[in-house]
Amino acid sequence: MKPGKIVMRPLRLALFLPFLLFTVAGSAAADSGAGGFIQELATKVLPQLTDPTTPLEERKARFRQVLNRDFDLDKIGKLVLGRHWRRAPPSKRAEFRRLLEDYLSGLYAGRFEALAGLDITVDGVRDFEGWSMVYTTATRTEGAPVLLDWRVDSTDGKHAITDLVIEGVSMVIAQREEFSAIVLEAGGLDGLLLKLRTRIAG
Repeated sequence: MKPGKIVMRPLRLALFLPFLLFTVAGSAAADSGAGGFIQELATKVLPQLTDPTTPLEERKARFRQVLNRDFDLDKIGKLVLGRHWRRAPPSKRAEFRRLLEDYLSGLYAGRFEALAGLDITVDGVRDFEGWSMVYTTATRTEGAPVLLDWRVDSTDGKHAITDLVIEGVSMVIAQREEFSAIVLEAGGLDGLLLKLRTRIAG
């Protein structure tokens, strides 16, 4: 079996991951595909976002750069808006895309400090047509390991994250459910856009 091409592993394997990290980390580091992309993101980019000495506004700016460089926000926006995306005119889609970037930048940038010292190791990759699922484990000195699975789309050799699954829960699906509830409660897409503007301003 080629390095970085390990198939999906059952959750119980998390119990044995501390014994596998040395061999897996080496193969992932040499992988130029989706696994190597995520490993580089974890080892080079995450520390820049978790440094508690970095001012919050600077962390927000750095995270915004990561969002635009390493995530496919256009596709994520389409996925989280779901059926409402298909009904929205181009102008509303563009506004939602801008608001989503602002919202995610403000929502997550302030939380990265709590991730300081987190070690993310790639322990498997499963390739599909045009995209891959990268299976990783996040460990710290204290606490149980957390399984993080990244959906990475690949086009012409460029990789971009389109979803993150934390312990079996898709962040795209969770966000879509939250936004759908807001659309229903607020009486339409305009209500969601207003809600996002309010949250960003607050």
